[in-house]
Amino acid sequence: MQKDILHFSHANGFPSQSYSVMLDALSEHYSVNWVEQMAHHPDYPVTDNWPHLVDELIHYFETRYDKPVIAVGHSLGGVLSFMVAKARPDLVKQVILLDAPVLDRMTSVVIRLAKKLGFVDYITPAGRTEGRQEEWENAEQAIEYFKMKSLFKNVDDRCLKDYVRYGTEPCDTGIRLTFSAHTEVKIYRTLPHNLHKQSKEIKVPSAMIYGTESNVVMPMQLSYMKNKVGMHIDKLTGSHLYPLEYPEKTAEKIHQTIEHLAKW
Repeated sequence: MQKDILHFSHANGFPSQSYSVMLDALSEHYSVNWVEQMAHHPDYPVTDNWPHLVDELIHYFETRYDKPVIAVGHSLGGVLSFMVAKARPDLVKQVILLDAPVLDRMTSVVIRLAKKLGFVDYITPAGRTEGRQEEWENAEQAIEYFKMKSLFKNVDDRCLKDYVRYGTEPCDTGIRLTFSAHTEVKIYRTLPHNLHKQSKEIKVPSAMIYGTESNVVMPMQLSYMKNKVGMHIDKLTGSHLYPLEYPEKTAEKIHQTIEHLAKW
């Protein structure tokens, strides 16, 4: 029997192969595919509310797959997967968001005002991303650098090594991040504030799995996604980066969720 296609979309700044441990576990059940680095193609620039990033993912689905896919995405990738499922339900069999909130109306108003009035850097990671270190002498130095960062403190060693392996490239001084810090910041500054206008129109089975220690997904958003959008809500131990902290457990939970949604 032919396996279902599972397309994975990464978080902002994390190349898809950072998640190799999780994706390898999922490949036991699914034909797993991904775009290694989204939001960096000149044909699909980062603009307010991310319409071109949605087009980038739609184009990939249209040109690479001959049947609807199970769209799974972490953070940025989850929101984009949701937006694609809304815009083109013919391309998506199921959509599963990993710690990627669909914003309620009140939060959306706050985001829209923050962008308009110029304080969005204070309520997104944009301010922390700008000016970060991007170059190291070697991979070992980069790994030690990230181990000291609070964001990475619980990331599985295998995933951290993959993050440095697949997220850097050679440069004159050693290695540097392949993801543009400017692009990452721009993604945060253009966070969609219009999802509440789209959410009720989604026509495919959907779910969101949040991290119990996440500082990204709030209870108000969980309630909104469950009661207004009609999404299945589940949780896993961990922070916003739980797919990289507990990759095998995340793969198992995704598989369970897919089987649950198949009964809808």
